[in-house]
Amino acid sequence: MIKKHLNRSRLTTALGLMLLLTTIEPLQAQQRPGFLEDDRPAPRNEEGRVSLGPAPGGAGYWARRTGNLVVNPDSYEARATLNSPIHIDDVPLKDWARTLTNFRHDLYLASEPYTRCKPAGGPRQIMSPYGFEIVDMPDLDRVYIITTSNAMTWRVIFMDGREHPENLRPSYFGHSIGHWEGDTLVVDTVGFNEKSWFSRDGLPTTTALHLTERYSRPNFSTLIYDVTIDDPGAYDAPWDSGFVLGWNEGEELFEYVCQENNVSPDAMIGDGRISSIAP
Repeated sequence: MIKKHLNRSRLTTALGLMLLLTTIEPLQAQQRPGFLEDDRPAPRNEEGRVSLGPAPGGAGYWARRTGNLVVNPDSYEARATLNSPIHIDDVPLKDWARTLTNFRHDLYLASEPYTRCKPAGGPRQIMSPYGFEIVDMPDLDRVYIITTSNAMTWRVIFMDGREHPENLRPSYFGHSIGHWEGDTLVVDTVGFNEKSWFSRDGLPTTTALHLTERYSRPNFSTLIYDVTIDDPGAYDAPWDSGFVLGWNEGEELFEYVCQENNVSPDAMIGDGRISSIAP
């Protein structure tokens, strides 16, 4: 009798713990700045997996609600960083990387490659001011991220179980492989070059950058983006951040040719321009 009672108690405790864990995760998501309550669940595809794109027959794209990785009082746009989940003082920047970050903000990011139509992967792509789409193509074992800005760039995420190739040639988007963990898309990327900035925070990276990104859709209107930055060239330890994106329902991405539509002339001219990078 005692043994049955103990087993029943353990089962009750285990079920209670499972219930607690399932309620904690949504609460944490709802507490994030930019989270929009929506009773509609995320759409699902024919396989029953959460879709990170439109519902069948629908249209839309994702656009940032918050877009900085770190709170930075010394940023040229300090107020815009306040909703970030981590303070820059808690980011394990190496001394040279912190000095370079401050220097970039002193110049109001005048030397940012992004304003000169150079592509940028990782968080900088997801921070695109004009939105992006996530296109899941199970038949090809690939996921595509298509962005309006920077002349309609796209990124390929291989979902077929392959590993990163050896001796990668560094590139703007790196080499991405992904898999699903439940309803969360997990993307592992290496092989970045140093010709672009991986975020709009001015934080530097090196060719040693390794990103682990997690995309989850807790409801129809909200996308949670989490990222782990591991770059021993610029940081003393890996660190985490992320932000929230919203669904622009019924809208489509538009054609954008960066050289013709550049709306950042102030970041490209004047005394602050110190970069030789040009469109």
